[in-house]
Amino acid sequence: MTHYALTQSVALAADLEARGFLGTVGKIAAATVIFFIAIGLVVGLLIGFFVGRAVGRNKARVPD
Repeated sequence: MTHYALTQSVALAADLEARGFLGTVGKIAAATVIFFIAIGLVVGLLIGFFVGRAVGRNKARVPD
């Protein structure tokens, strides 16, 4: 019985350690994805701004 309890406690410790590691990896992956999405939004806004100015779109005119 002692051997079984020792085996179970070692398995539980290994499982908890693996969960902690995977949780950390998941948080790093999520932060990386959010970072790249934010960079993409900023770059897209800048490109859109400068392309809009280069094209020189005019404001809609209301006919008299």
